[in-house]
Amino acid sequence: MSLRGTFATLALSLAATLAGTPLFLRAARRWGLLDRPNARSAHTRATPRGGGMVVLAASALALGLAAPWREATRLHVAVLMGAVLMALVGLLDDRLRLSVGPKLVLQITVAAAVVWAAGDALPRLPLPQPLDLPLSGWGAAVAVVWLVAVVNFYNFLDGIDGLAAVQGLITGLGIVLAGWDPLAGAAGAALAGASLGFLFFNWSPARVFLGDAGSALLGFAFAALPFMAPAAARPGAVFFVALSLWLFLADGVWTVARRLALGQDVLEAHREHVYQRLVRSGLTHREVALGVGLGSAALTLVALLARRASSTALDWAALAAALVLFGAELAVLRRRDGGGAVRDSLPARAAP
Repeated sequence: MSLRGTFATLALSLAATLAGTPLFLRAARRWGLLDRPNARSAHTRATPRGGGMVVLAASALALGLAAPWREATRLHVAVLMGAVLMALVGLLDDRLRLSVGPKLVLQITVAAAVVWAAGDALPRLPLPQPLDLPLSGWGAAVAVVWLVAVVNFYNFLDGIDGLAAVQGLITGLGIVLAGWDPLAGAAGAALAGASLGFLFFNWSPARVFLGDAGSALLGFAFAALPFMAPAAARPGAVFFVALSLWLFLADGVWTVARRLALGQDVLEAHREHVYQRLVRSGLTHREVALGVGLGSAALTLVALLARRASSTALDWAALAAALVLFGAELAVLRRRDGGGAVRDSLPARAAP
């Protein structure tokens, strides 16, 4: 995709989000799409949720008008329609508060449909050599797990003002620069522009939340856009996105593992993610969102350099940098809260 086309897609999506979000704010109150404060909330008044539908509409408008559709295939359409369906599942959850079982069934169904359209979805493990082992008949299953896991981890990390939208801006731009497919780049630009526009309303103190509609859209789109690459290049594209989303994914995996080790129910709503505990330790939403955002931007840049160089050594260096950054985040948390003590005096809006 040309630089001019990329800028047009991003600018159109940004403008549509800036224009559409105030309209959504009024409609959300009439529709009852409100996040009401509870014991685990950081906000003190009912705040509209489901703002991810504005991100979806703005991105769809930008793609419809500016994307290189002449290059679209059945797979491209399947990925984009999958993102729309996943956002609608999220909206349904925002409105009705679905239980875990039905929501997972819907997510797996959408993910499986996209993987089926992708054919040989993931031929190898998305890791640097020599760990990029062939997946043979397991590629489809691994791809579905990847899609559903990223959707839910993105949801888990959408728990403080601005954080998920900042990540959307960074990873969207990263996909543009990675350049594995023109339509994937256009989608990345559209999502980056919409995320930037949404930040004007979602930055602390937030006037609107993405809701499950937004986190499901962004999580699924970023996880699925690598499947637009040629089959042989998909593991590398997935690896790139995993590095860009690393601080989200690592926080999710770490928290689930920690709760399992403590014998806690991983499906129960909680506020034990690293970023939530950082807020409870006294950092503001802005400080945590900026810190995680800067770390994600640095990892995305390192991943881009490794991708451009086609260097296994740089791939391993990028992975090492990811581990070091998450280790640094844990070290900050340990220093601030005395090794993991839970403080309830400063509650954080928790993801499920």
